[in-house]
This record gives sequence, C-alpha cells and structure tokens, in this order.
Amino acid sequence: MQPVIPLPGLERLLKVCRSRRQQHKVEPALPPELRAETSVAGLPMDPQLAAVHARVGSLWVREEFAVLPWRHALRPDLHRMSAHWRREWAEPFGSLCVFARDDRLAYCYATVPALVGEKGTQPVVWVDIYETLYAVPVASDVDHFFDAYARYLESAPPLPEGEEFVPQTRTFPWDASEFIARDRALVAMIRAGRFDFLMKANAQAREWVEKVAARR
Repeated sequence: MQPVIPLPGLERLLKVCRSRRQQHKVEPALPPELRAETSVAGLPMDPQLAAVHARVGSLWVREEFAVLPWRHALRPDLHRMSAHWRREWAEPFGSLCVFARDDRLAYCYATVPALVGEKGTQPVVWVDIYETLYAVPVASDVDHFFDAYARYLESAPPLPEGEEFVPQTRTFPWDASEFIARDRALVAMIRAGRFDFLMKANAQAREWVEKVAARR
C-alpha cells in the first residue's frame, strides 16, 4: 500500500470554498487500478499530484481554476493534455506537466519536472500562452499552490447578503503575491534563479517575480 501523503493545502482550499460559499464541484476519484500510471506523457508523475487524484477525480472552483481529471472519455484530462502540450510547444515548455486550467481563460497551471526536489515534488508555475510563451512560479509544490489559492480566496470581500455569486475583479497569481511569498521554499528557488529559463520572454513577469521574492 502506498503511504498516504497529507495535503493540508487542498483541505484548506475546500474548507474555504465551503465557508465562503464559493461555488465549486468535487468529483470522486477513480479507483486505484484506473490511475496506476507513474508518469505523465513520459515525464515523472508528481507524488502530490497523484495524492490529489487519489482524493478527488477533479476539482472546479467557479471563476478561478479547474484541476484536470486523471482520465476522462469526453473532457480534457491530465494525460491527454500533457501529451498535447509536449507535441505543441518547444522546450523548455514542452516538458511542463499541465494539471489545471484557468476557469475563464486559456491560462494553465503546470508542474516543472526539471526542477524536481529531494522529496520528488515539483514546483508549480502559471503559464501564459496568449503572447510569447512564458511561465511564472507560484508554489514550491502542488499542495502549496492550493494553500496560496485558499488564502487568496479568503482575502476576497465576502459575498453580499443574499447573493450566491459576484464576478471577481482580482486575478491569480498577480493579486496573490502576498500569499505566494509566504512559500519560503519557492522564494529560495526564485532567488537562486531556478525559474529564469521560463521567464526570459517577459520582462514584466520577471519584475513581478522579483517583487514576490523581495517580500520575504
């Protein structure tokens, strides 16, 4: 039996969604025999991402993001999306593992197998495909990504009485630098220049990341 990997960031995110009446949907996980892969499109499977899919089949947070299902007959899934990504994009972007998408636009969240840590976990980046392709770091691992997003949602104004939904005027990660900067391992990686190869094409992104690192 595989050891259970704790995911306090994911648990915090789900708790925040419930307490703040943030519309979201959690689908049940596939049985273990249907998610036995140890790689994604030829790249190492992140252990925390595998642990997420052992708990949920997919996760959708309205107006924010959606975690791709492990496998799905009709919808884009983790394995097909990453295989498509490897075919479409040149390196170093072709070797990112896309695991979630923005709920409004075509931005993506991906792990970076090339920056795998000592414990086998991979940092997370937000990827912009609209202009010259670039990515900015948002978490030192998948669970820290969920934790930062939970804190970002917590900081939003509460819903007006009687309302079930109000369109967001803020965007992640740009309005979440305070919470992203609490990830000390991520900040250390930024200061060491570990993500520079993904940001060369965008000076504004490099400036924003420098400000994130300067918060700590």
